[in-house]
Amino acid sequence: MPSDIAVRLSGVSKSFPGYTAVSAISLDVPAGKFLSVVGPSGCGKTTLLNMAAGLMPPSEGSIEIFGAPLSGINRRAGYMFQQDSLLPWKTVRDNITLGLQFRGIAPNESAEQAENWIRRVGLDHFSHHYPHQLSGGMRKRVAMAQTWIVDPDIVFMDEPFAALDVHTRLRMETEILNLWAETSKTVMFVTHDLEEAIALSDEVAVLSAGPASRIIGVYPVDLSRPRNLIDIKTDPRFLDLYRTIWTDLKQEVLKSYARTS
Repeated sequence: MPSDIAVRLSGVSKSFPGYTAVSAISLDVPAGKFLSVVGPSGCGKTTLLNMAAGLMPPSEGSIEIFGAPLSGINRRAGYMFQQDSLLPWKTVRDNITLGLQFRGIAPNESAEQAENWIRRVGLDHFSHHYPHQLSGGMRKRVAMAQTWIVDPDIVFMDEPFAALDVHTRLRMETEILNLWAETSKTVMFVTHDLEEAIALSDEVAVLSAGPASRIIGVYPVDLSRPRNLIDIKTDPRFLDLYRTIWTDLKQEVLKSYARTS
């Protein structure tokens, strides 16, 4: 029977020589939901994502993906990194088809799927361009298509829009919500930006200051969908949620400042 929990972290800790990044983390990400993880800089958000993606094993605890123990790379997931992983010598279309090629999909079928995704992310006239010929926002669109074209059940996103200007970022956030609404994927999204987390998510998980970060709260976001990201920050309920979550997050940010000053 399929599990209704896409990602389950049970008592997960990760230690490096002389340093514990996260400690005793237990977190469920329901299938088809959009969950964001926020916390002070250096609190282990990316470490948590990397363990769920199978890029590194936990030092303690266990991880289940749709009810099955995770061992090695999470084959049911795609990962959109903070820095895009586009190959500079390949065109937009060829970068988008990389994942399909690794899965042994025939070239003609890969090309057909790539053209569909190129149209979907609004790059119709740029399929033969190279990454250096694209703006930052366009490169992110290629990275989105590259991640979603392989049809993962889970999409991990590590601050994918942090380097973009505010207007491009808003546009990319809207694109992600549209893709997520169309495909019902499970999304686990890491961000420093609490406003972004609330605007996009069904739930927001807050990590404490490091070292040995832990989860201090998971907050449901009961804003209606679909969401108009241009106006959502003036919604009274959005402001209530922001104040509630920031009250707890602020204490951890202050602890982080104190430890690094």
